[in-house]
Amino acid sequence: MKKVFFTIILSCAFLISSAQFTAVSSVSSPNDGENWELSNFTQKMGIGYDLNDKTMIGVIKNNDDYNVFARQKMKFGFLCLESTAEDMTENMRAGWGMYINIYKGLSVNPMYLMPLKEDEDGGRDGSFSIGLSYSL
Repeated sequence: MKKVFFTIILSCAFLISSAQFTAVSSVSSPNDGENWELSNFTQKMGIGYDLNDKTMIGVIKNNDDYNVFARQKMKFGFLCLESTAEDMTENMRAGWGMYINIYKGLSVNPMYLMPLKEDEDGGRDGSFSIGLSYSL
């Protein structure tokens, strides 16, 4: 039993030590008449975990709520699924984004997300956002 427990602890330690964590943030533009502040860059901040070279899962704090996301890296960008932590299937959004590397792990991420489910009016208005990410 001790060997099994030690093997589990050791494998978890290797998994965490070899992991690639990424800090992610979406830039929100200030309201009319307001200036750019640091909170525009940190209001929607989170962390992602690279499961392998192409797949990332993570959590983003969006004001008082939490959003979960998954990204699948492709040749020219990434596919993204994002949803709130509550009612995931009702609030699921899918989209496409790109990594534009700036400097040693720091990148800008333009992304367009569109809801999978229609709203009351039958529309699916998507949203464009620009984010920052830093691979730790």
